[in-house]
Amino acid sequence: MTLLSITGFILLLSSSVLCGSGCTGPIQISSGQELDSIRGCQVFDGSITIQNMTLSDDLLNLSQLQKVHGDLIINGNADVSQIVLASLQQVDGQLKFQNNRQLKRLDLTQLTSVKSLEISVQPALDLIQFPSGLSQIETLTVTDTIASKIEGLTTSKMKDISIANNIYLRDINLNHLQQVGGVISISANSPNLSLDLSSISNIYQGDFRNLARLVGLNQVHQVTGDLSFIGNTFASLLLPNMSQIAGTLTVSNNKRLSNLSIPQLQVLGGALSLANNTELSHVQVPKLQQVDGTVDITGNFEKVDLPSLVDVRGGLNIQTSSNSFSCDDVNKLKGGVTKGHEFTCKSNVSNPKSGISTNNNTDSNHDTSSDGTHKQVGWITMYSFTACFIINQLY
Repeated sequence: MTLLSITGFILLLSSSVLCGSGCTGPIQISSGQELDSIRGCQVFDGSITIQNMTLSDDLLNLSQLQKVHGDLIINGNADVSQIVLASLQQVDGQLKFQNNRQLKRLDLTQLTSVKSLEISVQPALDLIQFPSGLSQIETLTVTDTIASKIEGLTTSKMKDISIANNIYLRDINLNHLQQVGGVISISANSPNLSLDLSSISNIYQGDFRNLARLVGLNQVHQVTGDLSFIGNTFASLLLPNMSQIAGTLTVSNNKRLSNLSIPQLQVLGGALSLANNTELSHVQVPKLQQVDGTVDITGNFEKVDLPSLVDVRGGLNIQTSSNSFSCDDVNKLKGGVTKGHEFTCKSNVSNPKSGISTNNNTDSNHDTSSDGTHKQVGWITMYSFTACFIINQLY
């Protein structure tokens, strides 16, 4: 027998073992015995769902698994406190950890590539980290955990990010991130949360709530959707290069905000909504020329400067509790500049009322310029599929 024939026989034999040992899917696992059937797999071709499983101990261990050409979903395993995926490097589809209520340890030491990652309803999980650097990921969702940090995200480009209701989360470091092709939404985490977006230059849509510190957005020139800052406690919001927002700009209920700087903003495709920023005494958007929606500014400010404004296609509502505010400059906008039917300017108002809801809806039907992720199958994997087919024909 030639060396080539021996090599082919070995690969055929190993492929037979791979197929017979359950390393192809999809597979649903709900018992320790079913888990044992894939415990030796290094590469799994297909999707794995581990759900409502009863174990003799609290450990879910798939430490040999390196790649999943499909989804890996671990959901509703009430007794599991440890999930060890220490060798897992790549998941071509979704990687989900949902509703494992006793989970305290999640080992993703080698993970570097995943299409979509969701960690949700894990009320005992206090650490989320990717020691090898998660450099390829399209969508990230982290909700309802007690994690204090999210560490090791090194990707430069993502589609959607949603991080919410993690009450101890104080630090999100996304300083490698340059582009968000979809929606970034950060809300209802620790009131002391610091968010680092220092490298970002491109956002489709952003919603930032309940932040104590925001680093970044200095390089962003345009936003393709809405941009919201609601209920934050930082004192300054600086958008020095923002020239165009295709949707609505909302800045509301930021109780400590005393400095709002958007010196280059010229065009708003939606509304301008500034409301209840109690420390903000001076509103100035010096280069704003066009607002396709409504101008709605309420609070206790003393001055509003919109010197370049020439076209408001909706109405205007400006109300302040300050008795030193004058409506003289604002009234000049009535008629020729504003096109909507409503026009209100009032000072010394005990309860200034906004005409726009601050709870903006998120547009999920947006276009993105994502390159996508292409699945690649190595020659050994392809050989394995071929070998499995031959074996099935023989037997």
